[in-house]
Amino acid sequence: MRILVMALISLHALAGVFWAGSTLALTHTSPSHKLTPELFRAQMSAAVLAVAAGAALWAIVLGGAHGPMENTLGIGALCALAAAGVQGGMRKSPLRAQRIAAVLLSITVVCMVISPYVT
Repeated sequence: MRILVMALISLHALAGVFWAGSTLALTHTSPSHKLTPELFRAQMSAAVLAVAAGAALWAIVLGGAHGPMENTLGIGALCALAAAGVQGGMRKSPLRAQRIAAVLLSITVVCMVISPYVT
């Protein structure tokens, strides 16, 4: 079980770092740099992997626990889902979608980092 949890944490972290990092990087590019279809597919693939691994970790590690830590992680998870929805749904305005998603993913990262310390 520990190996499975370690693998899921690694997958969740690697996919999440790529997703959040590429999103944040795209918000600081000039409008002439367009989101390529290849990068969009890579971002959405990373989003799916990060969310799926996060959901699996939630089920395995947290189970049915309820408390401040789980609530904080839940807020982060909702922000991540919203970010994926914004990025996938706003194809006509990709820079705006990246900017909105960047804020949501930043909140997600903060929630994950602070969750063990929330009382």
